[in-house]
Amino acid sequence: MQTCALATRKRCRLTPETSVPASVSDLYKAHVKNLRAVEAGIAQIERDLNRALAEENVSLAETLKKLLLFLVGAWAECRLKKLIYEAQGFSSANRELILAERTQAARWKRALEIGYRKRYNIPRAPLSESTLPGTAWFRLTAIQKILSEYLEPIIGLRNTLAHGQWERPLNSDETEISGSLIAQMNQENALTIKFKMSLIESTSALIHDLVSATSFERDFDVHYRHAMTARTNLSRRSYEKWRASMVEKKVRGRLKRDAAIAALS
Repeated sequence: MQTCALATRKRCRLTPETSVPASVSDLYKAHVKNLRAVEAGIAQIERDLNRALAEENVSLAETLKKLLLFLVGAWAECRLKKLIYEAQGFSSANRELILAERTQAARWKRALEIGYRKRYNIPRAPLSESTLPGTAWFRLTAIQKILSEYLEPIIGLRNTLAHGQWERPLNSDETEISGSLIAQMNQENALTIKFKMSLIESTSALIHDLVSATSFERDFDVHYRHAMTARTNLSRRSYEKWRASMVEKKVRGRLKRDAAIAALS
């Protein structure tokens, strides 16, 4: 009897499992859960990073900054997956076209292009100022600029970090140390990452409205204003002043606690 039972278990292990592909609805729900989980991770790392900065723990802050960069790149990928599987959005054929692109940046750009073609009924002709209404063309170029200037570099840094190149990033062929990537990574900090994430979120909201809603034209200015506010903060907010204020706040809190303890004793 034991031999038969063992033989049965072996047969079960060797029998290939049959699986049914998940529905579009199920995939959408999976991407929503993934997005929420990554956002929870980002929130936790942000809190830890701010605490490390306030405590002037330089080594820990640098590690957490790189973890945050990695997670924001992963978040951008999750955000796009959620977008392309939303109901009333992209068709199966369009999803295949988007996912056929080799890079995440190219997938975002293809999603934007397909959304524009669908909305303005331009199946094949190049999207240009001659084939699109003037305002629509301005909006397209504005979104493309955000994707190229802010999203694409974040994705590039995410890929670099995913390959373990935390201290000396290499070029795409991994034959040389990349000075430009080192400089780019050094320029990022808790504030720049926060503002760039806000830019990407506003842009994803625009593409959502373009594809899955009727409110693209109506709400464009609201989302674009949020994006421009984040871009202004990127260029004008002083990271050093912000970091110094966190250190000062931490010191004041410590002194206040010490005074309270001394008064009780």
